[in-house]
Amino acid sequence: MLPRLSVALAGFFVSAAAAHAAGDIEWRYRAANGAVSLAANPLTPAQRIAFYLARGFSATAIRPYADACGFSFSMQNGGAGTLSTRLADWRAIGMDSRAVRLRLPAEWDLQWDKAQVPEAARIAFRWAQFQTENTFEAGDWIMGMATLESPLQGGFRLIARYQDDKGQHEVTLNQLFCAGD
Repeated sequence: MLPRLSVALAGFFVSAAAAHAAGDIEWRYRAANGAVSLAANPLTPAQRIAFYLARGFSATAIRPYADACGFSFSMQNGGAGTLSTRLADWRAIGMDSRAVRLRLPAEWDLQWDKAQVPEAARIAFRWAQFQTENTFEAGDWIMGMATLESPLQGGFRLIARYQDDKGQHEVTLNQLFCAGD
C-alpha cells in the first residue's frame, strides 16, 4: 500500500505546485505584511515518508525528517520592489515563549550523507525544501518544505523575517500546530 500512497502523494505535490501558480491551493495558515504573503500547511509524517520514498529514500533514512514538525510553505512578493529572506532568520515561538529555529536543508543533508542516502534522493530533497536564501522580484513566489529544529508543545507562532529597501520586516503565522498521523 505504501508505494501506491507514494505515487498518489507525489501527484498531489506536483498538482499542488501547479495549482499554486493559479492561486488555487487551500492553505490552512495565511498571513501578510503589506504585499508580502506567507502561507503554510502542516505535513504529516506519513505524507513526508511517502513523498521521499518515491524519491529514493529508505523509510529508515527519512524517518527523522518525517518525525520532525514539518510544513509546506509558500511566500510571495506581491509588491513592486525586491525583497530577500533567509530561513536562518525565521523562528517558531512556543506558548511558553521558547524560540526554535527552522532546521536548514544543509543540516539535513549532512545527516543524509552519514546515512549514505543516494545522491539522486538528496538532490530531490534539496529541490523540495524551502530554500535557505531567497531573493524575490516583484510577483515572485516560492513553495517548499521545512521543519522545526526541535518540537514545541501545543500551538506556536512562526515569525518569517525578510528585508526590502526600507529595512527589516516580519510576517507572522499564528496558532500553528504540527500535524499528527
